[in-house]
Amino acid sequence: MAFLRSVFALSLILLTLFDTSLAASTPAADTASAERFLRQVYASYSHDGPGVPNPALKEEDVYDASLLALMKADQDAADGEVGYLNGDPVCDCQDWGDLRLQTLTFAAADGDRLTASVTLKDEVTGEGKQLDLLLHHTAHGWRVEDFINAEGSLAQNLRKSTQDLLQFKQDAAKP
Repeated sequence: MAFLRSVFALSLILLTLFDTSLAASTPAADTASAERFLRQVYASYSHDGPGVPNPALKEEDVYDASLLALMKADQDAADGEVGYLNGDPVCDCQDWGDLRLQTLTFAAADGDRLTASVTLKDEVTGEGKQLDLLLHHTAHGWRVEDFINAEGSLAQNLRKSTQDLLQFKQDAAKP
């Protein structure tokens, strides 16, 4: 009986260790790779930097497929006019001088998502801003699924803008 209790206790310990190692290896627990991803993205926004897209970082390397689809749908609905997105969502700006990543913190959102809180500072103007990014760990690595700023969720605002533009076209087409 003592032998069975020892085997049972050892099994519980091994299961606990195995469960802990699985939790540590989930994508959302991998903040180190998420931080490397964001530092690479924001390095493109330094003085005279190219922003995104650029030769090293294409839009598909930065934005999640769902966000790219929302951006395209809104632009298509705008028929050549400016849709909702009237700037660069990565920096929440139209122009950047010499953007620096001041602070970067992470919180788990779910199994393959993290929320990153980013504080940016333009070294030329001294202007600072706070953004929250929803990161999604895909088969190709981390991608930004949403940007949240003072105007709310970019994804939600793109959906609403597209819906409004399409409704406007539909109403204009009525006799």
